[in-house]
Amino acid sequence: MLKQKFIIFLLLFSSIYFSEFIFYSSNNFENNFENKFSINIMCSFSNWSNGFVVFHGDGNGYPTNPAENVFYLFDNIKPFLEISLFYNFQNLVLYTNIPFQKEIISKVKDPSTNFFLVDGKPTFDMNGPENFLLGYISDNIFIGIGRFPLHWGDSKYPISISDTTFQDNITFSTKNNFFKYTYHLISSYPLLSSYEQEVQRKYFEKHTPSTNFFEPVKTIAAHRFDFFIDNFRIGIGEINVVGGKIPDIIDINPLMFFHNTYGEGYSNVLSSIDFNVKVSNISIYGEFCLDDINGPTEVGKNYKSDAYGYNFGMSLDYKSFNVWIEYDFTTEWMYITNYLPYLRVNVRHFYIDNNSSPSRSLMDYPLGFRYGPDATMISLGFSFSKNDFKISTEYNFLVKGMVIDDSSGKIRWKWFWDSWSGNVNPTPESSVINTFDQVYNIFSIEFSYKFLSFKSLFIDKNYFISLQVNF
Repeated sequence: MLKQKFIIFLLLFSSIYFSEFIFYSSNNFENNFENKFSINIMCSFSNWSNGFVVFHGDGNGYPTNPAENVFYLFDNIKPFLEISLFYNFQNLVLYTNIPFQKEIISKVKDPSTNFFLVDGKPTFDMNGPENFLLGYISDNIFIGIGRFPLHWGDSKYPISISDTTFQDNITFSTKNNFFKYTYHLISSYPLLSSYEQEVQRKYFEKHTPSTNFFEPVKTIAAHRFDFFIDNFRIGIGEINVVGGKIPDIIDINPLMFFHNTYGEGYSNVLSSIDFNVKVSNISIYGEFCLDDINGPTEVGKNYKSDAYGYNFGMSLDYKSFNVWIEYDFTTEWMYITNYLPYLRVNVRHFYIDNNSSPSRSLMDYPLGFRYGPDATMISLGFSFSKNDFKISTEYNFLVKGMVIDDSSGKIRWKWFWDSWSGNVNPTPESSVINTFDQVYNIFSIEFSYKFLSFKSLFIDKNYFISLQVNF
């Protein structure tokens, strides 16, 4: 009897790991489904910039860019101690990981070690767990609620929904041999800075005069349909960002075409299409995501700006080797086509860091492309794995649009804060000015053998090199 239970457990566990059906999450999250207690001791050398770029902050918190200057460096600094708990019984799955680590700002301020100190002061992150899943998983149904990363399509850097960060979400998915349906309901942290609150309360969509939406809530409803024909897959999806009001059935309807619900002043809709075709051991894939288009029937001159993004790439697998190349592009106004803060196509997390600045961060992660709007990137990657030895390397050539912030005069990345103001009243008094494009060469290499691992990240003249021992 015990042997039969063990075989059933292995079958369920293998379906979670390897089934093509598994919901759209990141591979790293799925591969961590196990009970584990680990200690990771890290030391590093770097000349990294330790300043996050922030925007109009105050006591409520500082809107913060986790990419500019720091390039998500904190993701390379693993927790000093981590506990993972995994349990499944008759298709019911429970998983969580609880990290004991530095606070996120402190990680970048002092990346030399992952111990709980920065400038001699204690630092301890209270924001965990980072991942949590309570779900039901069978051969053709997935229902889950929790906090975990999501990933649409097959690209390394998705344009619509990416695993750049975790999402607090409810997910439902069902699949047969020819068709798959997926639905997500995602929440974004609703706190705004005082400056953003004033904008959200004061401004309104010009087609709905004096109708303001400023309830403290932001919800993202997303659904997609995937069709499978032999070695070809095509996916069609929509994303509806609802902000300033509690969503109703119109906003989150799992089968409605969101672009026809006309949520004037409280809704921002994106559509996407992606594909993958496999020929032998080669995969060719691509994605196109449309935010807005200035069509010939639009009312009013310059009511909207064109906003879209796309990518295409190819991946080659040969035995233990994998090589891939990808091209990604987002236009100037992608993700940020409405002036109201709640309608930006991003996900906001809240972090407290008691011994660093800013101490209250409203971290604005992309929902889609890792480096946000107004970006072009060419990437090339390679990996090899055999037994206990793994190595991977990646190069990104990134061209990123810059703006002059008229509130400070500083030159910085175009980010979600620089919203399109042509469709709101009253007319905004301030705006940003586009300037030159900045070019970055991003190179990373990582290899591990048993309990040892080496990580490095180079961005032009900045470097981060670490050695880690895992127990």
